[in-house]
Amino acid sequence: MKVALSFLIPEFPLGFGLAFIGSVPMSGPVAVLFTDRLLRGDRSTAALIALGGALVEAGFALGIAFALPQLFGRTKLLVLVSLALGAIVITTLGLLLLLRPQLAQRFSGSGEQRGFVRGALSTLFNPTLLATWTLAVSTLYGNGWLSRHFLSALSFAVGVCLGSLAWFGILIGVTAIRRRSVAPEMRAKILRAMGGFLVVSGVFLCVRFVVELTHHGERRNGGLERAGRLLDEVSHRRNR
Repeated sequence: MKVALSFLIPEFPLGFGLAFIGSVPMSGPVAVLFTDRLLRGDRSTAALIALGGALVEAGFALGIAFALPQLFGRTKLLVLVSLALGAIVITTLGLLLLLRPQLAQRFSGSGEQRGFVRGALSTLFNPTLLATWTLAVSTLYGNGWLSRHFLSALSFAVGVCLGSLAWFGILIGVTAIRRRSVAPEMRAKILRAMGGFLVVSGVFLCVRFVVELTHHGERRNGGLERAGRLLDEVSHRRNR
């Protein structure tokens, strides 16, 4: 029991905090689907969209946290491809919302089961998450806050899932107090504002891609190598 609890500190709160803070900007495909249903007063479907997205994102975090020690030295291409694809996806989605905000209703769906599936799929095909969690987990490994044990990765992923759900849950709770759907005109304005924010986010990803492409070797490899050395040292100590 003590061994199990030792892996929850600090992995669980780290995952929870990173996911919660990362969800606040509301700048991804799941956020668009979730916001559309929430503005229509369909909180149950919005909750299932958030749940589907949170579970898939936790799966990303689990896989990356567990597999990263075996991928040191090979993460640059993964990050660059994820950033490039993410910039294209996010910018395209933002432009669609700016020009045709009513498309959000068509993709968000009204059925609860459909909402869960679409929330999961929109997260699964969001390549930005690969880059985001690869860089985040690399930093955590580099500072010795994650270990190569599966239980460490699992507790981190559980924190990611609950952290994402916590933010969406707060939004659902706030709108539940109001108990009214938003007028179509205001809903379109809010979705267009989200579209503008997504376009800005897409531009930021483009800039980040260029920075990673030109300075990755100078700024990132040191951290990855440090993380790799730390994991090797821990492994050697335990094998003595």
